[in-house]
Amino acid sequence: MEPEKQQRIWDAVLREFAAKGYRDASTNRIVEDAGIGKGMLFYYFKNKAELFRSALVYCLDYIEEEYVRRLDFSEPDFIVRFSKAVEAKMAAYLRNPLPFTFLASFHINREAVEIAPDLYSRLQEMENKGMQALFADVDVSLFRDDVAPEHILNIIRWVMDGWSQDIIAHLEREALLDYD
Repeated sequence: MEPEKQQRIWDAVLREFAAKGYRDASTNRIVEDAGIGKGMLFYYFKNKAELFRSALVYCLDYIEEEYVRRLDFSEPDFIVRFSKAVEAKMAAYLRNPLPFTFLASFHINREAVEIAPDLYSRLQEMENKGMQALFADVDVSLFRDDVAPEHILNIIRWVMDGWSQDIIAHLEREALLDYD
């Protein structure tokens, strides 16, 4: 299949699952959005669950290739390191926002974790490794002298965790495809 058609199909799949979740997603809407016949979709994917799992793999591979592997944690200054990580993520998002939107939906709603617990574990492992790398080998001499470096790093972690939980709680009520 030509790459343009493949991308059109993936985009339709990711939009549908991100908008409707696994349970309410419709393969009829996917094929209509992609401009293909239903037989073609089911030629490549046995059923909706396999399509969903394949979409997860596609997104995880995209995030890993276009974002995670491009991260450079050699910078010892935490603020510069974090800023570069955010810039890399934004660049990958701007190249193709749908994998990020789909994974955000999957992560926030958690309704389909039972379909792909192995892939959910892969996502969690990717997140955990990224956080470990972000905080590893930071030049603590740049921190204030009157506070222990491990306390500063813990405060940064707690702020990031709390901020993430706040965003997740807020996004549970949002249509992620429309979210700016």
